[in-house]
Amino acid sequence: MGGQVAYLILCLVAGLAASLAGGAASGLYVGREALGAELATYMGSLFGLLAGAGAVLLGLILHFVI
Repeated sequence: MGGQVAYLILCLVAGLAASLAGGAASGLYVGREALGAELATYMGSLFGLLAGAGAVLLGLILHFVI
């Protein structure tokens, strides 16, 4: 049981880190000229985390249920 909890936490942290990085990269790509690089990166990472957190949690729940 302890191995499954460690796996769950590792997957959760990796998924959230990937959503932060992906959001920051896409925010930088899309909004660099309009908002400036720093603000676009911050906003992209925020919205990437918000969208990615739900997807990661839902994916992990489905993984452990099935």
